[in-house]
Amino acid sequence: MEGATSLDGLNVLVVDDDEAMRMLVCRMLKRMRVDRIVEAGGGEQALERLAAAPEGVDIVICDWNMPGMSGMDLFKQVHANQPKLPFLMLTGRADLESVVAAKKAGVHGYIVKPISPQELKTKITYLLGSAAAHGG
Repeated sequence: MEGATSLDGLNVLVVDDDEAMRMLVCRMLKRMRVDRIVEAGGGEQALERLAAAPEGVDIVICDWNMPGMSGMDLFKQVHANQPKLPFLMLTGRADLESVVAAKKAGVHGYIVKPISPQELKTKITYLLGSAAAHGG
């Protein structure tokens, strides 16, 4: 896969309570040739989708601010069970405290909205490469 630009063969879980944002991220992923995209409208649904994914998930892309279970709460639950599963947080929070809190919690990647397709692809490629390098 060295030098490959497509992300085909990936299983991606996209979690966002904002349907328009979720659709936008999914559209970007489809343009990157991601085959399998699972969507969830919130943290609880995301946990159900993760449990039900027969081939597993390669990366989670999740909004931070969601009603009920926040993206950070979801990350903590996922991370407890699958610590090597790459988790990319999407957020409108650009303040240093939020970035530091995410890093301290162990969040693997962070993108401040609005996101661009290139930034999304770069982060996914980096996180998957990093996970592979660490045996994940």
